[in-house]
Amino acid sequence: MEAAILYPVVLTLTLLLVNTALWFHARNVALAAAQEGVRVARAYGSNLSASTVVAERFAQRVGGSFLLAPHASAGRTGGTVSVTVQGEALALVPLLKLTVTQVAHAPIERWSTPT
Repeated sequence: MEAAILYPVVLTLTLLLVNTALWFHARNVALAAAQEGVRVARAYGSNLSASTVVAERFAQRVGGSFLLAPHASAGRTGGTVSVTVQGEALALVPLLKLTVTQVAHAPIERWSTPT
């Protein structure tokens, strides 16, 4: 009788552990995509639309089916650029929605003259 109770508990814990690992992997992919977008956006003379395209393509190429429906947005504030990548992590549990949001910031490159 104890085994009949123990198997579903072990199976549920294993499934939750695997879902957690998938969520962490999707977070890492989203952060890497945001960093790629920032790398493009902070370059001298670059524009924000190019950074979002690069970030989304990177997330799709690297994330595969682990990061679903990735979407990137970028913004500039003062001398800093930021790229945000959002998506959903693959979930093995039905009706479980695992949202992923990662942001990367960096200073904008600019030319300066020595004083």
